[in-house]
Amino acid sequence: MADKGQRRRRAIAAGVPATLLLAFANPTQAMALQHDDYPSWDDVEQARHNEAAASAKVDEIEGILVRLEADAADLNRTAQERGEDYALAATALDTASVKVDRLKTQADAAQKRAHESEQRVAVLVAQLARSGGGDVTLGLLLGSTTDTDSLLTKLGIADRLTVTSAALLDRAVYDKKTADALATDARVAQRERERLAGEAQTALDSAQAAATDAQAKADAQRADIDRMYAQLATLKGTSAALEREYYEGISTPPTNPPPSPSPSDTSSPSPSPSPSTPTPPTPPTPSSSAVEMAISYATAQLGERYVLGGMGPNVWDCSGLTKASYAAAGVYIGTHSSTDQYNYMAAQGRLVPISQMQRGDLLYYSDGGSASVARKYHVTIYLGGGKMIEAPNPTTVVRIVNVRYGDLVPYAGRPTG
Repeated sequence: MADKGQRRRRAIAAGVPATLLLAFANPTQAMALQHDDYPSWDDVEQARHNEAAASAKVDEIEGILVRLEADAADLNRTAQERGEDYALAATALDTASVKVDRLKTQADAAQKRAHESEQRVAVLVAQLARSGGGDVTLGLLLGSTTDTDSLLTKLGIADRLTVTSAALLDRAVYDKKTADALATDARVAQRERERLAGEAQTALDSAQAAATDAQAKADAQRADIDRMYAQLATLKGTSAALEREYYEGISTPPTNPPPSPSPSDTSSPSPSPSPSTPTPPTPPTPSSSAVEMAISYATAQLGERYVLGGMGPNVWDCSGLTKASYAAAGVYIGTHSSTDQYNYMAAQGRLVPISQMQRGDLLYYSDGGSASVARKYHVTIYLGGGKMIEAPNPTTVVRIVNVRYGDLVPYAGRPTG
Protein backbone atom coordinates (compact mmCIF):
# COMPACT_ATOMS: atom_id res chain seq x y z
CA MET A 1 0.00 0.00 0.00
CA ALA A 2 2.77 2.41 0.88
CA ASP A 3 4.61 1.81 -2.40
CA LYS A 4 1.43 2.31 -4.41
CA GLY A 5 0.57 5.54 -2.60
CA GLN A 6 4.10 6.84 -3.06
CA ARG A 7 3.92 6.16 -6.80
CA ARG A 8 0.67 8.06 -7.03
CA ARG A 9 1.96 11.05 -5.14
CA ARG A 10 5.15 11.17 -7.21
CA ALA A 11 3.15 10.92 -10.39
CA ILE A 12 1.01 13.88 -9.38
CA ALA A 13 4.06 15.92 -8.37
CA ALA A 14 5.65 15.16 -11.75
CA GLY A 15 2.60 16.31 -13.67
CA VAL A 16 1.87 12.93 -15.29
CA PRO A 17 -1.22 13.08 -17.58
CA ALA A 18 -4.53 12.01 -16.11
CA THR A 19 -4.70 8.87 -18.26
CA LEU A 20 -1.54 7.55 -16.61
CA LEU A 21 -2.57 8.63 -13.15
CA LEU A 22 -5.72 6.56 -13.40
CA ALA A 23 -3.61 3.47 -14.04
CA PHE A 24 -2.60 3.52 -10.38
CA ALA A 25 -6.17 2.93 -9.32
CA ASN A 26 -8.90 0.79 -10.81
CA PRO A 27 -9.79 2.98 -13.81
CA THR A 28 -13.20 1.46 -14.43
CA GLN A 29 -14.23 1.80 -10.83
CA ALA A 30 -12.78 5.32 -10.55
CA MET A 31 -14.58 6.59 -13.62
CA ALA A 32 -17.86 5.16 -12.40
CA LEU A 33 -17.72 6.86 -9.03
CA GLN A 34 -20.12 9.72 -8.40
CA HIS A 35 -20.37 12.18 -5.55
CA ASP A 36 -22.59 9.84 -3.52
CA ASP A 37 -20.04 7.04 -3.89
CA TYR A 38 -17.28 8.86 -2.01
CA PRO A 39 -16.38 7.19 1.31
CA SER A 40 -18.24 8.46 4.35
CA TRP A 41 -16.85 8.93 7.83
CA ASP A 42 -18.80 5.83 8.91
CA ASP A 43 -16.94 3.83 6.25
CA VAL A 44 -13.63 5.15 7.54
CA GLU A 45 -14.46 4.44 11.18
CA GLN A 46 -15.43 0.88 10.35
CA ALA A 47 -12.28 0.31 8.30
CA ARG A 48 -9.75 1.81 10.66
CA HIS A 49 -10.11 -1.02 13.19
CA ASN A 50 -8.96 -3.64 10.69
CA GLU A 51 -5.56 -3.35 8.99
CA ALA A 52 -6.62 -4.96 5.74
CA ALA A 53 -9.81 -2.91 5.56
CA ALA A 54 -7.93 0.27 6.39
CA SER A 55 -5.38 -0.46 3.64
CA ALA A 56 -8.15 -1.08 1.12
CA LYS A 57 -9.95 2.12 2.15
CA VAL A 58 -6.74 4.14 1.81
CA ASP A 59 -6.28 2.76 -1.70
CA GLU A 60 -9.89 3.63 -2.55
CA ILE A 61 -9.61 7.20 -1.28
CA GLU A 62 -6.24 7.74 -2.94
CA GLY A 63 -7.66 6.47 -6.24
CA ILE A 64 -10.54 8.94 -6.04
CA LEU A 65 -8.20 11.81 -5.16
CA VAL A 66 -5.94 10.93 -8.07
CA ARG A 67 -8.91 11.16 -10.43
CA LEU A 68 -10.26 14.37 -8.94
CA GLU A 69 -6.86 16.05 -8.89
CA ALA A 70 -6.20 14.91 -12.48
CA ASP A 71 -9.53 16.35 -13.62
CA ALA A 72 -8.75 19.62 -11.88
CA ALA A 73 -5.24 19.65 -13.38
CA ASP A 74 -6.68 19.25 -16.88
CA LEU A 75 -9.02 22.20 -16.35
CA ASN A 76 -6.26 24.32 -14.88
CA ARG A 77 -3.95 23.52 -17.76
CA THR A 78 -6.66 24.54 -20.22
CA ALA A 79 -7.04 27.81 -18.30
CA GLN A 80 -3.25 28.34 -18.45
CA GLU A 81 -3.18 27.69 -22.20
CA ARG A 82 -6.10 30.03 -22.87
CA GLY A 83 -4.46 32.61 -20.63
CA GLU A 84 -1.26 32.41 -22.66
CA ASP A 85 -3.26 32.73 -25.89
CA TYR A 86 -4.65 35.96 -24.47
CA ALA A 87 -1.19 37.13 -23.39
CA LEU A 88 0.12 36.61 -26.92
CA ALA A 89 -2.90 38.39 -28.42
CA ALA A 90 -2.46 41.27 -25.99
CA THR A 91 1.24 41.52 -26.87
CA ALA A 92 0.39 41.65 -30.58
CA LEU A 93 -2.21 44.33 -29.86
CA ASP A 94 0.28 46.39 -27.86
CA THR A 95 2.78 46.18 -30.71
CA ALA A 96 0.13 47.23 -33.21
CA SER A 97 -0.95 50.13 -30.99
CA VAL A 98 2.63 51.39 -30.80
CA LYS A 99 2.84 51.20 -34.59
CA VAL A 100 -0.42 53.13 -35.00
CA ASP A 101 0.73 55.84 -32.63
CA ARG A 102 4.08 56.11 -34.42
CA LEU A 103 2.50 56.33 -37.86
CA LYS A 104 -0.08 58.87 -36.71
CA THR A 105 2.67 61.02 -35.25
CA GLN A 106 4.65 60.77 -38.48
CA ALA A 107 1.55 61.46 -40.60
CA ASP A 108 0.65 64.53 -38.53
CA ALA A 109 4.20 65.86 -38.85
CA ALA A 110 4.20 65.18 -42.59
CA GLN A 111 0.84 66.89 -42.99
CA LYS A 112 2.20 69.91 -41.15
CA ARG A 113 5.22 70.02 -43.47
CA ALA A 114 2.94 69.65 -46.50
CA HIS A 115 0.77 72.50 -45.28
CA GLU A 116 3.82 74.71 -44.80
CA SER A 117 5.01 73.82 -48.31
CA GLU A 118 1.60 74.67 -49.71
CA GLN A 119 1.74 78.01 -47.98
CA ARG A 120 5.10 78.72 -49.61
CA VAL A 121 3.64 77.73 -52.98
CA ALA A 122 0.75 80.09 -52.33
CA VAL A 123 3.25 82.92 -51.92
CA LEU A 124 4.80 81.85 -55.21
CA VAL A 125 1.38 81.91 -56.86
CA ALA A 126 0.77 85.42 -55.61
CA GLN A 127 4.15 86.59 -56.87
CA LEU A 128 3.60 85.09 -60.30
CA ALA A 129 0.15 86.54 -60.47
CA ARG A 130 1.44 90.04 -59.80
CA SER A 131 4.17 89.80 -62.43
CA GLY A 132 2.55 87.52 -64.98
CA GLY A 133 0.34 89.99 -66.90
CA GLY A 134 -1.54 88.11 -69.51
CA ASP A 135 0.95 85.33 -70.13
CA VAL A 136 0.34 81.63 -69.72
CA THR A 137 1.33 81.50 -66.06
CA LEU A 138 -1.28 84.07 -65.04
CA GLY A 139 -3.88 82.22 -67.07
CA LEU A 140 -3.09 79.04 -65.23
CA LEU A 141 -3.24 80.72 -61.86
CA LEU A 142 -6.49 82.49 -62.48
CA GLY A 143 -8.28 79.30 -63.43
CA SER A 144 -11.28 78.13 -61.45
CA THR A 145 -9.58 75.09 -59.92
CA THR A 146 -8.89 75.04 -56.19
CA ASP A 147 -7.61 71.47 -56.11
CA THR A 148 -4.06 71.39 -54.79
CA ASP A 149 -2.94 68.51 -57.04
CA SER A 150 -4.28 70.27 -60.13
CA LEU A 151 -2.70 73.56 -59.15
CA LEU A 152 0.69 71.98 -58.54
CA THR A 153 0.47 70.23 -61.90
CA LYS A 154 -0.32 73.49 -63.66
CA LEU A 155 2.51 75.25 -61.89
CA GLY A 156 4.80 72.46 -63.01
CA ILE A 157 4.24 73.35 -66.67
CA ALA A 158 4.39 77.09 -66.18
CA ASP A 159 7.21 78.69 -68.13
CA ARG A 160 8.04 81.50 -65.71
CA LEU A 161 9.41 79.35 -62.83
CA THR A 162 12.95 80.09 -61.72
CA VAL A 163 15.26 77.36 -60.41
CA THR A 164 14.43 78.35 -56.84
CA SER A 165 10.72 78.35 -57.53
CA ALA A 166 10.96 74.96 -59.20
CA ALA A 167 12.72 73.54 -56.17
CA LEU A 168 10.00 75.00 -53.94
CA LEU A 169 7.37 73.37 -56.09
CA ASP A 170 9.17 70.00 -56.09
CA ARG A 171 9.36 70.13 -52.30
CA ALA A 172 5.64 70.85 -52.02
CA VAL A 173 4.79 67.92 -54.28
CA TYR A 174 7.10 65.61 -52.31
CA ASP A 175 5.70 66.72 -48.94
CA LYS A 176 2.14 66.20 -50.10
CA LYS A 177 2.80 62.71 -51.45
CA THR A 178 4.65 61.78 -48.27
CA ALA A 179 1.79 63.03 -46.09
CA ASP A 180 -0.77 61.12 -48.17
CA ALA A 181 1.29 57.90 -48.01
CA LEU A 182 1.77 58.10 -44.25
CA ALA A 183 -1.90 58.87 -43.73
CA THR A 184 -2.75 55.74 -45.75
CA ASP A 185 -0.27 53.66 -43.73
CA ALA A 186 -1.79 54.96 -40.50
CA ARG A 187 -5.30 54.01 -41.64
CA VAL A 188 -4.15 50.50 -42.61
CA ALA A 189 -2.37 50.11 -39.25
CA GLN A 190 -5.47 51.29 -37.43
CA ARG A 191 -7.60 48.67 -39.20
CA GLU A 192 -5.05 46.00 -38.27
CA ARG A 193 -5.09 47.21 -34.69
CA GLU A 194 -8.88 46.94 -34.61
CA ARG A 195 -8.66 43.38 -35.94
CA LEU A 196 -6.11 42.43 -33.29
CA ALA A 197 -8.24 44.10 -30.62
CA GLY A 198 -11.10 41.81 -31.64
CA GLU A 199 -8.84 38.77 -31.46
CA ALA A 200 -7.54 39.83 -28.06
CA GLN A 201 -11.08 40.25 -26.76
CA THR A 202 -12.03 36.81 -28.07
CA ALA A 203 -8.95 35.30 -26.43
CA LEU A 204 -9.72 37.10 -23.18
CA ASP A 205 -13.31 35.83 -23.18
CA SER A 206 -12.09 32.27 -23.82
CA ALA A 207 -9.46 32.52 -21.07
CA GLN A 208 -11.94 33.92 -18.57
CA ALA A 209 -14.42 31.16 -19.40
CA ALA A 210 -11.72 28.51 -18.87
CA ALA A 211 -10.71 30.12 -15.58
CA THR A 212 -14.34 30.20 -14.47
CA ASP A 213 -14.76 26.51 -15.32
CA ALA A 214 -11.63 25.60 -13.37
CA GLN A 215 -12.73 27.64 -10.37
CA ALA A 216 -16.26 26.21 -10.45
CA LYS A 217 -14.85 22.67 -10.53
CA ALA A 218 -12.52 23.44 -7.63
CA ASP A 219 -15.34 24.99 -5.61
CA ALA A 220 -17.62 22.01 -6.26
CA GLN A 221 -14.97 19.52 -5.19
CA ARG A 222 -13.44 21.41 -2.29
CA ALA A 223 -15.61 19.98 0.47
CA ASP A 224 -15.26 16.40 -0.78
CA ILE A 225 -11.50 16.69 -1.24
CA ASP A 226 -11.04 18.30 2.18
CA ARG A 227 -13.00 15.49 3.77
CA MET A 228 -11.01 12.77 1.98
CA TYR A 229 -7.69 14.32 3.02
CA ALA A 230 -8.94 14.24 6.60
CA GLN A 231 -10.05 10.62 6.15
CA LEU A 232 -6.63 9.64 4.80
CA ALA A 233 -4.97 11.33 7.73
CA THR A 234 -7.20 9.41 10.15
CA LEU A 235 -6.47 6.08 8.49
CA LYS A 236 -2.72 6.68 8.19
CA GLY A 237 -2.09 8.52 11.43
CA THR A 238 -0.83 11.69 9.74
CA SER A 239 -2.49 15.09 9.24
CA ALA A 240 -4.82 16.40 6.56
CA ALA A 241 -2.37 19.21 5.79
CA LEU A 242 0.47 16.74 5.22
CA GLU A 243 -1.65 14.54 2.96
CA ARG A 244 -2.68 17.57 0.92
CA GLU A 245 0.92 18.68 0.57
CA TYR A 246 1.91 15.26 -0.72
CA TYR A 247 -0.78 15.30 -3.37
CA GLU A 248 -0.13 18.89 -4.40
CA GLY A 249 3.57 18.16 -4.88
CA ILE A 250 4.75 20.43 -2.08
CA SER A 251 6.43 17.89 0.19
CA THR A 252 6.91 14.84 -2.02
CA PRO A 253 10.49 14.25 -3.21
CA PRO A 254 10.55 15.22 -6.89
CA THR A 255 11.17 12.69 -9.61
CA ASN A 256 14.59 12.62 -11.22
CA PRO A 257 15.06 15.43 -13.73
CA PRO A 258 15.05 14.48 -17.41
CA PRO A 259 18.39 14.18 -19.22
CA SER A 260 19.81 17.07 -21.18
CA PRO A 261 18.04 17.53 -24.51
CA SER A 262 19.58 16.06 -27.61
CA PRO A 263 20.53 18.25 -30.57
CA SER A 264 17.42 16.98 -32.38
CA ASP A 265 15.24 18.80 -29.85
CA THR A 266 16.59 22.25 -30.62
CA SER A 267 14.12 23.41 -33.26
CA SER A 268 12.98 27.00 -33.15
CA PRO A 269 9.66 28.15 -31.70
CA SER A 270 7.45 29.50 -34.46
CA PRO A 271 6.24 32.95 -33.28
CA SER A 272 8.23 35.94 -34.49
CA PRO A 273 10.97 36.29 -33.53
CA SER A 274 11.73 32.58 -33.88
CA PRO A 275 15.25 32.13 -32.52
CA SER A 276 17.05 28.83 -32.41
CA THR A 277 17.45 27.01 -29.12
CA PRO A 278 21.13 26.06 -29.02
CA THR A 279 22.74 24.21 -26.15
CA PRO A 280 25.40 26.60 -24.83
CA PRO A 281 28.76 24.92 -24.12
CA THR A 282 29.24 26.81 -20.86
CA PRO A 283 26.14 28.32 -19.22
CA PRO A 284 26.75 31.78 -17.76
CA THR A 285 26.89 32.08 -14.00
CA PRO A 286 23.80 33.90 -12.69
CA SER A 287 24.24 37.28 -11.03
CA SER A 288 23.56 36.38 -7.41
CA SER A 289 22.48 39.88 -6.39
CA ALA A 290 19.91 40.21 -9.19
CA VAL A 291 18.68 36.66 -8.65
CA GLU A 292 18.19 37.16 -4.92
CA MET A 293 16.42 40.46 -5.49
CA ALA A 294 14.03 38.84 -8.00
CA ILE A 295 13.36 35.86 -5.71
CA SER A 296 12.86 38.14 -2.72
CA TYR A 297 10.26 40.09 -4.69
CA ALA A 298 8.51 36.90 -5.82
CA THR A 299 8.40 35.34 -2.35
CA ALA A 300 6.89 38.54 -0.96
CA GLN A 301 3.83 37.71 -3.11
CA LEU A 302 3.26 34.26 -1.57
CA GLY A 303 -0.41 33.63 -0.87
CA GLU A 304 -1.65 36.31 -3.27
CA ARG A 305 -4.36 35.51 -5.80
CA TYR A 306 -3.97 34.36 -9.38
CA VAL A 307 -5.82 36.64 -11.80
CA LEU A 308 -5.61 36.42 -15.58
CA GLY A 309 -3.36 39.24 -16.82
CA GLY A 310 -2.30 40.10 -13.25
CA MET A 311 1.06 41.77 -12.72
CA GLY A 312 0.61 43.22 -9.26
CA PRO A 313 0.37 44.82 -6.91
CA ASN A 314 -1.48 41.92 -5.26
CA VAL A 315 -2.80 39.74 -8.11
CA TRP A 316 -0.67 37.73 -10.53
CA ASP A 317 -0.54 35.35 -13.39
CA CYS A 318 2.56 33.25 -14.11
CA SER A 319 4.39 35.54 -16.54
CA GLY A 320 3.26 38.63 -14.64
CA LEU A 321 5.01 37.32 -11.52
CA THR A 322 8.24 36.44 -13.34
CA LYS A 323 8.34 39.70 -15.27
CA ALA A 324 7.66 41.90 -12.23
CA SER A 325 10.13 39.96 -10.08
CA TYR A 326 13.02 40.46 -12.47
CA ALA A 327 11.93 44.01 -13.25
CA ALA A 328 12.38 44.71 -9.53
CA ALA A 329 16.01 43.64 -10.03
CA GLY A 330 16.34 45.86 -13.11
CA VAL A 331 16.38 42.93 -15.53
CA TYR A 332 14.19 42.74 -18.65
CA ILE A 333 13.05 39.20 -19.52
CA GLY A 334 10.49 39.86 -22.27
CA THR A 335 6.87 40.93 -22.36
CA HIS A 336 3.99 39.77 -20.17
CA SER A 337 3.85 36.34 -21.86
CA SER A 338 5.46 32.98 -21.07
CA THR A 339 6.06 32.37 -24.78
CA ASP A 340 7.62 35.76 -25.37
CA GLN A 341 9.86 35.39 -22.31
CA TYR A 342 11.10 32.04 -23.64
CA ASN A 343 11.70 33.52 -27.12
CA TYR A 344 13.51 36.50 -25.61
CA MET A 345 15.79 34.23 -23.58
CA ALA A 346 16.48 32.19 -26.73
CA ALA A 347 17.21 35.31 -28.80
CA GLN A 348 19.64 36.52 -26.12
CA GLY A 349 21.44 33.17 -25.99
CA ARG A 350 20.29 32.61 -22.41
CA LEU A 351 18.77 29.14 -22.61
CA VAL A 352 20.52 26.40 -20.63
CA PRO A 353 19.72 22.68 -20.34
CA ILE A 354 17.43 21.76 -17.47
CA SER A 355 20.16 19.47 -16.13
CA GLN A 356 22.23 22.62 -15.48
CA MET A 357 19.49 24.83 -14.05
CA GLN A 358 20.43 27.08 -11.16
CA ARG A 359 18.63 29.25 -8.63
CA GLY A 360 16.82 32.10 -10.36
CA ASP A 361 16.42 30.37 -13.74
CA LEU A 362 13.05 30.51 -15.50
CA LEU A 363 11.32 27.17 -16.09
CA TYR A 364 8.85 26.81 -18.95
CA TYR A 365 6.02 24.40 -19.69
CA SER A 366 4.57 23.45 -23.07
CA ASP A 367 2.40 20.72 -24.53
CA GLY A 368 4.50 17.59 -24.13
CA GLY A 369 7.44 19.64 -22.87
CA SER A 370 8.70 20.25 -26.40
CA ALA A 371 10.93 23.23 -27.09
CA SER A 372 9.59 23.40 -30.65
CA VAL A 373 5.96 23.90 -29.59
CA ALA A 374 5.11 27.54 -30.24
CA ARG A 375 3.12 28.19 -27.05
CA LYS A 376 4.81 27.98 -23.67
CA TYR A 377 1.76 28.00 -21.40
CA HIS A 378 3.46 28.41 -18.01
CA VAL A 379 6.63 29.90 -16.50
CA THR A 380 8.08 29.72 -12.97
CA ILE A 381 11.24 30.74 -11.10
CA TYR A 382 13.54 27.94 -9.92
CA LEU A 383 14.60 28.31 -6.28
CA GLY A 384 17.10 25.47 -6.06
CA GLY A 385 16.75 22.22 -4.14
CA GLY A 386 14.07 20.96 -6.52
CA LYS A 387 11.70 23.84 -5.62
CA MET A 388 10.12 26.61 -7.68
CA ILE A 389 7.85 29.58 -7.05
CA GLU A 390 4.86 30.15 -9.30
CA ALA A 391 1.54 31.86 -9.81
CA PRO A 392 0.00 28.54 -10.87
CA ASN A 393 -3.61 28.77 -12.02
CA PRO A 394 -7.01 30.33 -11.24
CA THR A 395 -7.69 27.95 -8.34
CA THR A 396 -4.43 28.41 -6.41
CA VAL A 397 -2.47 31.31 -4.92
CA VAL A 398 1.21 32.14 -5.46
CA ARG A 399 3.12 29.27 -3.89
CA ILE A 400 6.37 27.32 -3.61
CA VAL A 401 6.21 23.72 -4.86
CA ASN A 402 8.44 20.95 -6.16
CA VAL A 403 9.47 21.26 -9.78
CA ARG A 404 7.00 19.35 -11.96
CA TYR A 405 8.75 17.54 -14.79
CA GLY A 406 5.65 16.69 -16.80
CA ASP A 407 5.42 19.18 -19.72
CA LEU A 408 8.67 20.85 -18.60
CA VAL A 409 10.58 22.32 -21.55
CA PRO A 410 14.17 20.93 -21.55
CA TYR A 411 15.68 24.43 -21.49
CA ALA A 412 15.62 26.98 -18.67
CA GLY A 413 16.02 30.71 -19.19
CA ARG A 414 18.87 32.44 -17.35
CA PRO A 415 18.01 36.17 -17.12
CA THR A 416 21.31 37.25 -15.55
CA GLY A 417 25.00 36.43 -15.74
